[in-house]
Amino acid sequence: MGNEIITFHFLLFTFYFELTMVDISEYFQTLKFEIKALLFDWGNTVMKVFPEQSGPMASWSQVDTVEGIQEILPLLKDKYKIVLVSNAQDSDKELVRLALERVELADYFHEIFTPSELCERKPAPNFYLNILKRIGVEPENAIMIGDDYEKDIIAAKQVGLWTIWYNPDQLELRNISFPYHDAEVTHLQELSSFIQEKMKF
Repeated sequence: MGNEIITFHFLLFTFYFELTMVDISEYFQTLKFEIKALLFDWGNTVMKVFPEQSGPMASWSQVDTVEGIQEILPLLKDKYKIVLVSNAQDSDKELVRLALERVELADYFHEIFTPSELCERKPAPNFYLNILKRIGVEPENAIMIGDDYEKDIIAAKQVGLWTIWYNPDQLELRNISFPYHDAEVTHLQELSSFIQEKMKF
């Protein structure tokens, strides 16, 4: 009799657990998050970093864009608030804008943030939280796009943003228990379809 009761309770628990999991799964599928803002890292996501150059990028003798960014920004600008977020030590927002103007990208960004304005640096949580507060967007309504896994992806995910890892060299994750990115692209021109089709919020 005792074994029958235990078996019955186990079957009942299993049925309840499976039913609950189905309900939860269906519930999450119904959730929709409106994406209002896209946060782009600057160095090696929007503009190339040349290690031999020093000082503010605006004064570098050579500047260039990352492949694909000039094609993708016009497709995104009218749909989302486009924000540039930089960890640059020697460039405030005005110097960043001057560098962007040299490659004709400045007009695509609604806001620019650097440690000079935020008094914080990546990967500090407040770096991202202060940006979200200033642009008036909740974490679940924004996507962070960057190439540095620790500073752009893990840090942004820890404060609740969606994340897209720009991984042009197809690097493998090492010493990380589980992935923090919601999507991965190897070319920036993939972003538009990823955001609108594959990342179903």
